[in-house]
Amino acid sequence: MIRIEHIRRHATARPDATAVVDSAVRLSWTDFADAVGRCAAGLTEQLPEERRARPVRAVFLSGPRWELAVLLAACATLGIPCTGLDPAQDTDRLARTLDLLGPSIVIVSSEHAPVLDAALGAAPGTDARELLRVPLDPPAESARPSGADAAGGAAGPNGLPEPGAHVDAPRATGAAASPAHADRAAGRPEFAGRPDPGSAEPVRPFPDLLASDPPRRLPEPLHQEFLAVVPGGSRPRVTVRGSAAEGRALIDLVDEFGFDAHDVHLVAAPLWQPLSLQLARTLLTVGGALVLDDTGDAEVLAALIAAEHVTTTMIEPGALGRLLVHPDSAAPARSGRLRCVITPGRHLGRWTVDTAWARLGPVLHLALTSPETGLAGLLTPEESQVTRARTGRAVLGTTVVVLGDEGEVLPAGRPGRLAIAGPHVMDGYLDGEAEFRTLDPGADSGAGSALGEDAGERRFLVTDDLGVLDEHGRFTLTGRAGGVRAAVRDRAVDAALFRLESDLLNLPCLRDTAVVRVSLPTLGDALVVPFIAVAVGREATGYAALRTACARRVPSIPAHVIAVDHIPYSPTGRIRTAELLRAVVPILTLNLQLEQTVHQEISA
Repeated sequence: MIRIEHIRRHATARPDATAVVDSAVRLSWTDFADAVGRCAAGLTEQLPEERRARPVRAVFLSGPRWELAVLLAACATLGIPCTGLDPAQDTDRLARTLDLLGPSIVIVSSEHAPVLDAALGAAPGTDARELLRVPLDPPAESARPSGADAAGGAAGPNGLPEPGAHVDAPRATGAAASPAHADRAAGRPEFAGRPDPGSAEPVRPFPDLLASDPPRRLPEPLHQEFLAVVPGGSRPRVTVRGSAAEGRALIDLVDEFGFDAHDVHLVAAPLWQPLSLQLARTLLTVGGALVLDDTGDAEVLAALIAAEHVTTTMIEPGALGRLLVHPDSAAPARSGRLRCVITPGRHLGRWTVDTAWARLGPVLHLALTSPETGLAGLLTPEESQVTRARTGRAVLGTTVVVLGDEGEVLPAGRPGRLAIAGPHVMDGYLDGEAEFRTLDPGADSGAGSALGEDAGERRFLVTDDLGVLDEHGRFTLTGRAGGVRAAVRDRAVDAALFRLESDLLNLPCLRDTAVVRVSLPTLGDALVVPFIAVAVGREATGYAALRTACARRVPSIPAHVIAVDHIPYSPTGRIRTAELLRAVVPILTLNLQLEQTVHQEISA
């Protein structure tokens, strides 16, 4: 996130301009600078010298909200990498991720506190007593604080404490006082790290941090690294990037999208999604305003876009789908201010592209991104009208090549394994090795590059994506080279399934679809193909199109096609396969049993 020196620069130039908006809370750049300074000072008090001797890291479990934005900026100011965790992952995986990161600070909202408690209890290598826990909500209070209530004292015009104000009382809602409040009331020396009753670790709620004395001088940053958790896989992995690479990536994002201080950026994807956090950091750095949404509700999103005059947004695929079918989604197109909507695009198809153009205007940018590669490819609104799904061009500063079986760089039109170089690419994994190669793409390789010239030898990350480059340097994903389940390790079948799903995403008669191979006692080795029809009553068209495509692409595996109302996505654009199968497999099993019963009765 943005550091305090950048915030103060904007506060000096535009003190009353809006920096962060979250529901009724509006922070000017002056408010933002004051809040970040206070929280940075409060965190510094909680980090004794012996704790600073080792890498100090923070993690957070929270949706987008102003308190989190302040704490992320405070951590960036102190040089503490703050890594977002997906609260929807299972407890064991979250526990292993905590063990891998070894955080000193845990930031958590009230709705995700039970998830964190369960993970800490299952993490043998993480001692909760060594963690500084920072709840975003007041103790024993699940409601979000704002204004004077948040500080428990005198509030300034934008809802923050007046300079020099302290938190001297809990909220007037019957909530129990925190231990820090009790210390002050009893005249004892305040110990902000005192745990709440029943808690083993030190606790410093956000309102207490916000009431810290303004810093006279902030310490030098402890470390310079950026971490991101990789979703999926058999074990948790964490990517590492240096500060220099992040700076160059920021410049490329500004050049790519033309961000400036006049932009109003809506964060409609969790900040634990690396691209979402990177875009938020970029917009704040250039002086733009952030509008935060933690609901994902289509009506709320449409209202925010109109009321806050939003110009750019990062939106998760599920929320985008809900927005496009909502009657109010046409209002942003009429206002003419919305110019850029960015969303992960690996599973988005023709209906989404066409509907976004019709309702929002030519604004939808499909991003091909991962924690390892960062933003590697982009499909602009104009390009998406004439190009197949899962296609993109390399973003500025990035080069994409295709490698053959022997590691050689292949010419355009030859399929192989994608390798990517550029400032967005990770330096490596925190615990484990990635495959890097030093390559010279050469003028005749057909490399997808936005450099404009031959860059010579560069360090490329060899990915697990299979793809092909065309003569214009655009790359199309065609499959996965690794990381697939044992049931689908037949390379030919795996490639056929990927091509099948790509074909289905390009069908205009489907709103959305997925292709999942299963091996179950009730269905056997089969394909489960759920789909959402473009409109009520159009399911028959979808059935016919899907069955024909499945029979053509993968005739050896029976396909079970089923109409659904919802296909669950993660904020990174991945289909939540387990959740989807839990919903559709019982229905398919029941239908299969009914068909067998009918056949038996006819035969009898």
